[in-house]
Amino acid sequence: MVAQLTPEAVRPDAEPDRDEQWHPLVRVLFRFGFVCVGIGMAAVWLVHALLRSFGVPQEMVTELGRWTALHPLTDWVGRQFFDVRVDYTPTGSGDTATHWVSLFTLLLVSAVVTLVWSVLDRRRRGYPRLYAWFRLLLRATLVSALLLYGMMKLLPSQMSFNLERLVQPFGEMSPMAVLWAQTSLSEPYEIALGAAEVVAGLLLVLPVSAGLGSILSVIVALQVFLLNLTFDVPVKIFSFQLLAYATILAAPDIHRIVKALTGRALPVRRPEPLLTTARGTRILLVAQVVFGVWLLITTFLECHDAWRTHGTARPQSPFYGIWNVTEYTVADQQLPPLVDYTEAPSSSVLGANDRFRRIIFDIPIGITVQRMNDALTSFPARIDTDRQIITISKDLAHQYPIAMFGYQQPQPNRLILTGQVAGRPVRMQLDQVDLDRYPVVSRGFNWVQPAPYFK
Repeated sequence: MVAQLTPEAVRPDAEPDRDEQWHPLVRVLFRFGFVCVGIGMAAVWLVHALLRSFGVPQEMVTELGRWTALHPLTDWVGRQFFDVRVDYTPTGSGDTATHWVSLFTLLLVSAVVTLVWSVLDRRRRGYPRLYAWFRLLLRATLVSALLLYGMMKLLPSQMSFNLERLVQPFGEMSPMAVLWAQTSLSEPYEIALGAAEVVAGLLLVLPVSAGLGSILSVIVALQVFLLNLTFDVPVKIFSFQLLAYATILAAPDIHRIVKALTGRALPVRRPEPLLTTARGTRILLVAQVVFGVWLLITTFLECHDAWRTHGTARPQSPFYGIWNVTEYTVADQQLPPLVDYTEAPSSSVLGANDRFRRIIFDIPIGITVQRMNDALTSFPARIDTDRQIITISKDLAHQYPIAMFGYQQPQPNRLILTGQVAGRPVRMQLDQVDLDRYPVVSRGFNWVQPAPYFK
């Protein structure tokens, strides 16, 4: 009787027949999974991914996201069940209260739809063809997600190295910042992670290699999900969804692998019954190839642009590096480098008496200031190399400047900044730090090590 609890109840490795009887519990679970996982999750992601690949403006995709999140029903559920005001404004997090409320709403709707479907279609013996289309939908969704996230690592832009991590105290870093920093410090490792995701996505494109692709997808999705859980990365919901898709797809192949390892004979696996004609099957196969090629090209172009703008190939500041502030003068009075732990670590206000410890020049459009209590604050900045002026502002358009400095560079590793901060004259001398002093950068790879290197 246990064998009846699978869609392939009589012949798990062969094509289910139309007359094959599914277990009643399996029929109910399939209906729920098709509505919740297939339509409510996978199809929504796939539509968004395709719209983005065709260049649909992000505003339209965001507005569509409100309705695919079951607005306004989700709004009502948030108020009535959780006393939460649902806000669909993108924040970069996939685990906001809105996402959780939307997921709860989807589960409720799916349960109701499943109940109605089960009553109206109670005489149905099974859903072999719909099950095959459900698997195709999951494959397409996994292809789009794995190619996107894999390409972001293959062309490193998801985790890019930031100079400020070299001087930020480890204990003040969030778990997610630790994960991002350690991954970005080894570009080959990040590229290898991306390559695994891209290969899994490409294998899923064609039916003949989809089994291998689904198993590889389980491995990469499980790793991502565990990292998101253990390093508090706010993509827990979506990474679990990807793991669920991969597990559903890989289940029949894992079953076959277990049988093979235990020495049992394996029957030939017949194709899934998507279409009834050979011509239709050929057209569908061509469509899958076109779909995979299209996503491969569009994700490559999108991620290549990200790699060039904010990834490891991004432009660098003219003064790229970490600069220690060795002298700091306010109105001709030396300000000693005293640590003041009463200063708010996250303060974005820049005052003349806020003695700097370091200034970090990384990207061309900003700087990071490290105060004497080690707090790091980033500001939009513009460096005019023709006029030799550095402008620090509250906004990227520099409509609200905070400070303006003229600079001199008497030596390649020394800068003299003279200007005003909060209306008071300030002069600073900056000496560049040799990045090789940081073992995390200079240590490199060693085949021969006399002893473990813990420094």
